[in-house]
Amino acid sequence: MALTDPTVRRPPTAPPTPPAARPAPTETPECEASTCAGISTPESVELHNAWPGWVPLLLIALMVLSCLGFAVGRIAGW
Repeated sequence: MALTDPTVRRPPTAPPTPPAARPAPTETPECEASTCAGISTPESVELHNAWPGWVPLLLIALMVLSCLGFAVGRIAGW
């Protein structure tokens, strides 16, 4: 028993297009590159120094210590 039936006719397929015949991709125009193109506003110079560098780090450290303290308290209280 053969896996393929020699009497079945298949339509001819087109040969693949050689790579040289394909057109090169073009660059996307700047106006179509993003959905938010042209609506952003530059950051003002005053905001560059609005917070000293240690203030956000202090807030993050406070949150981490609070979470760790809560976790240790839950484990120790069990």
